[in-house]
Amino acid sequence: MPAVSLSYPTFAQARRIGALAMPLSAVQLAQVAISTTDMIMLGCVGGTALAAGALGFTLFNLLRTMGFGLVVGTSNLVAENSRAGIFRAHLLAGLAIATGAAAIGALVLAFGGFLLLPWFGQDEHVSEFAARYLLFAAPGLFPLFWFYAYRGVVVGGRRANLLLLITLGTVVVNAVFDYGFLFGAFGLPALGVPGVAASSSISYLLQFVAIASVTHGTTRFIREKSAVEIGSALRRTLKIGVPTAGSYASEAGFTTLIALMAGTYGAAALAAHAAVNQIIYVVFMLSIGLSHATSVGVSEAIGARDGAGALGAGRSGLCLGLAVVSAFSALLMLFPSEVLALFSIKPDGDAGLHEIATGLLFAAALFQIFDFLQNIGIGAVRGIGRAGQGFWITIGSYWIVGAPTAWLVGFHLYPGVLGVWIGMGAGLAAAATGMVLLFERGAAPAAVAEPAR
Repeated sequence: MPAVSLSYPTFAQARRIGALAMPLSAVQLAQVAISTTDMIMLGCVGGTALAAGALGFTLFNLLRTMGFGLVVGTSNLVAENSRAGIFRAHLLAGLAIATGAAAIGALVLAFGGFLLLPWFGQDEHVSEFAARYLLFAAPGLFPLFWFYAYRGVVVGGRRANLLLLITLGTVVVNAVFDYGFLFGAFGLPALGVPGVAASSSISYLLQFVAIASVTHGTTRFIREKSAVEIGSALRRTLKIGVPTAGSYASEAGFTTLIALMAGTYGAAALAAHAAVNQIIYVVFMLSIGLSHATSVGVSEAIGARDGAGALGAGRSGLCLGLAVVSAFSALLMLFPSEVLALFSIKPDGDAGLHEIATGLLFAAALFQIFDFLQNIGIGAVRGIGRAGQGFWITIGSYWIVGAPTAWLVGFHLYPGVLGVWIGMGAGLAAAATGMVLLFERGAAPAAVAEPAR
């Protein structure tokens, strides 16, 4: 008698999602360690350098997130057809999309920093350093996006452990180049703030070479019979990727707007925002692992035409995420000074900076709960083929709810960077609510459609 799938969350489903999410989260944490290392070293140089690096990375991250969203559907396509093998067409489609997105993104970063930043009311020195940072960061989009295409194949085939050692090695390489380019050590030129971006670009290149070599050495691809299969894979990847990239871009663009709003209150406010945002960004990487693992679990159930199983997988992922983020929120509230000290923000240093950052840290402990749920919800919604509807939820949440609230509270009702963050929290709460409701209403009917190659 066949097993009956359960639609409510279970420990077994959560354990299966967690088994895939753990290496994925470790990879994400290792990857964010690159930007965290950058921010820590820039903090040692001074508040202006930290603010400039943070502003540059915020804009870089906007395009990075969009590129990742465009190719993320590769893992869903591989997961749906994993019983038949790994089709090379899925990889080729992902690489083609990644190359086009990187070319556009690199041009925007190379020229956008010098042309756009002066118009956003930022400190003059911060804007100048940030523009130079973006110039050196632009080439890194190509190997980074190619890495994402290969990552989709590896994740969809549930072989995420391959990624971990590669990413950990990348962290070490980036730290060495960071120090070398920032301070002129190891025979490298002292480039200052732009050197941090240069080290990241070099690290991304080595990371791509490593994953491409390992994937082709350990994976047997099923070759496409004709170019029609590549075209089909390209269309299906974009069908998932375009709305997903839009959802990610909506959130990343919203956080970029929040950073620009924070910067209008001066370098200290932007530095505090940068430090606390980087802290929750580290924790947020756990939600990315859970989001992808949940999405793969839902896609596997959809591939088997099991609506109840898809609903149960999504609910289990959401419950697991809520448990994880609650634990980290408690840690942030219990040890605020110790966490901020990692970025050289101490009470006996710049007292004003420490006060602002402490207030933001307590706000972050609450808001990151909504951030977790909305991100895992995006993965679950992507798994049931409702990414397009998810995109409109993010638009409404961040730009109709969040942005106006940030402007109203941050500049009128409770002026200051904390008021701006209250608006950010409102947007995240709206997105979390919308994504969970969309998944709940759409999971069971999604199993009706027959998955295609």
